[in-house]
Amino acid sequence: MKLKIIIKNTTRTLLQPWQNAFNQAVELPPRRYDLDWLRVLAFGLLIFYHTGMLYTQNWGFHFKSQYLSSNIENIMLLLSPWRMGLIWFISGAALRFIIARASLGGFLISRSVRILLPLLIGVWFIVPVQLYAQMSQETGLAISYWQFYLQFFDLTNPLFEYYQAGIWPHVDVNHLWYLRSLWQFTLLLVFALPLLHHHYVQTVITRLCEQSLLIIFIVLLLPLCILKLSWPSDTFRYPMGALFLLYGYLLAWHSVFYSRLLLHWRALCVVFIVGYLIVVAGYNMIWQNSAASQWQITGMDMLYTAQRLVGVLMMLALAQRFLNHDHPKLALLNSAVFPFYLLHQSVIIGLAFYLSKLQLGGFMESLLILSLTFILCWLVFIGARRVDLLSPFLGIKVTGKYKAWQVKVGFGCGLILVSPLIIRLI
Repeated sequence: MKLKIIIKNTTRTLLQPWQNAFNQAVELPPRRYDLDWLRVLAFGLLIFYHTGMLYTQNWGFHFKSQYLSSNIENIMLLLSPWRMGLIWFISGAALRFIIARASLGGFLISRSVRILLPLLIGVWFIVPVQLYAQMSQETGLAISYWQFYLQFFDLTNPLFEYYQAGIWPHVDVNHLWYLRSLWQFTLLLVFALPLLHHHYVQTVITRLCEQSLLIIFIVLLLPLCILKLSWPSDTFRYPMGALFLLYGYLLAWHSVFYSRLLLHWRALCVVFIVGYLIVVAGYNMIWQNSAASQWQITGMDMLYTAQRLVGVLMMLALAQRFLNHDHPKLALLNSAVFPFYLLHQSVIIGLAFYLSKLQLGGFMESLLILSLTFILCWLVFIGARRVDLLSPFLGIKVTGKYKAWQVKVGFGCGLILVSPLIIRLI
């Protein structure tokens, strides 16, 4: 009995630094409607971006339309540098609010279930259509989708011999890599909480936010540039995402930081436009030029990295200026973000695969894909949110009134379902 008490007290002492970061006895800042709107817009832009990826001539994607163009790449460069940085920043800011209201154990369980349960459904039931379209285009796959899907569950099937980069051999995340990384980064963030909440770190962040926007920009840019110079380009999106998530978490409650952005929103727009023109010029003259020197390529990498940060800061500033207010439909739109994200790329590629046979032309084909993607994702969302049993599988928060024990049982069942995925991801 004494041993149990000693173990319990020791465990409580060891976990105290982490417990202190949760369920804090502080007054939370008001809800950030600007970040809610940005979340809706950022994920909505992914539909346009991934539709555009069907038509880029020089950028790789799981499936390609027959109507390819290099000109569309110049338009895509408006979004490409900062779109994921903004999503990661918002994710970090959201975690700051969630952690302040949660307990350590409850947070780890709820976040694991709410992130990994939709991911588990996604990799087995949503993403496979992308692999089918990709293999059909690359290998001339001559079977129906349902024949393909029956073989998909066989992890040793030789059909997938050259597609083995998944969580389970050919069972890959594709566009759902964000969910996988979000869960992994969340665990790392929780591990680092005692350091992040240390008085010295918080003092440094506070003093940084009191500096000029130029100094803030330089301080935030330096780690990004160091990562870009030291990390392989094909996996750079992971440390970049982790860093922007950290920025969002550390800056979420610093109103002075957002005041700086609001004050200089016009200047940020001008810098962003100039940066975009430079990036487009560099893309065509350097990145697309096989004779470009290494210093030219490195210089463009640094400019692109700076544009990434400028884009995120500009969007935060514009949201402060124009979107910092509630709306009757905002909560509904926010709840639609997760299912839209889960479904959109598979819907886009599935539509492109079947519409390609009709030879509609680039404009009509892309217009149909965009329209039908929004419509189909919305119909699935509306249907799933009406069924409490289906909602968690698509990342929709259950709105029904349930007793505490029922909620615990639900999370317990969810944790059991995602446990094989947790083992694969750790």
